[in-house]
Amino acid sequence: MRFRMGILAFAFLVFYAMIHLGQYLPDLYYGKFSLVDERDFALRVRSLLIDMGIAFCFTFCAYYFLFLNYAARKYFLILLALPLSFVLIFWVSYLVAQWDSGMQLRLSRFFRGQILYDGFYTIFGLAFYFVRYGQYKELQEKQLVILNRESSLALLRSQINPHFLFNNLNNIYSLVYHQSDQSLPAISGLSELLRYMLYDNKEVIGLDEEINYLEKYIALEQLRFERPCKINFHSEGDFSQVQLPPLLLIPFIENAFKHGAISFEKTWLDINIYTDANRQVLMSCTNDFALKNKDSTGGIGIDNVRKRLALLYPDNHDLTIDPLNHTFKVALRLGRYDHQKITK
Repeated sequence: MRFRMGILAFAFLVFYAMIHLGQYLPDLYYGKFSLVDERDFALRVRSLLIDMGIAFCFTFCAYYFLFLNYAARKYFLILLALPLSFVLIFWVSYLVAQWDSGMQLRLSRFFRGQILYDGFYTIFGLAFYFVRYGQYKELQEKQLVILNRESSLALLRSQINPHFLFNNLNNIYSLVYHQSDQSLPAISGLSELLRYMLYDNKEVIGLDEEINYLEKYIALEQLRFERPCKINFHSEGDFSQVQLPPLLLIPFIENAFKHGAISFEKTWLDINIYTDANRQVLMSCTNDFALKNKDSTGGIGIDNVRKRLALLYPDNHDLTIDPLNHTFKVALRLGRYDHQKITK
């Protein structure tokens, strides 16, 4: 926490004004309020400045000793320094008051007249420090939450690339092994998708970009087969006006190709993406699957997307996954993405 003299001085001036206006409230209540002072104007200004300076010393010392020692847990120094500084400043204020008034003042009478106000100034310094310290700790906690969230998102997104690469290298290996004519187009398609994944570091992209990426991915997967498998991909809406974090939808499509019961005779994969008037994204992905296609290395994609959704769309998304009757159905609703909200 930084020492902000300007903020402390401004807060003190406000408090000082409130304290001294409070002196006149009883007289104001009885209709006896008066600011008449028989002394010379220059003397009154000097007395006011001296009084403000002494009062600020009480506030400053209380604040400064806490600033130096409280965060470091040097409580003994605080307990020692605060009373000593208070006595020292009070004694100095007594000597200065005698000099300013030009007369001998009784210490007991000065004590009764000043101790309450000096105590207020000291308490204000202590209270102001704890308010500032509380704000500082709260800000630190918020920044820590943001850093943890950003780190988690970066880690989750970084998991997508090797997961994606692992699956497609297996596919390309199979094509090359069988000396398929689709080997070179597959390598070219993979290169194009990796370029998008590696160099597009934007926080958000248009839904139209994400759909274009999905179409390229499906085209790459189709190269594995001698003839295209049956897929229905339908999208509808003004996608250019809808934004979302990149690589959020691909795990569902990838999971379908990895574990689905791929068919060339009937539609085995049905993908629908819509947007509504509130710019919500509605996606359904239904595919046939066979238990024998499930392997022990899978599962990263769906778990990954669940965690990302929890971070990116807190309380603003719905995801249901129903594996029923050899059909795997995913229904996803995404509210409007608010990057500012997740960093608060």
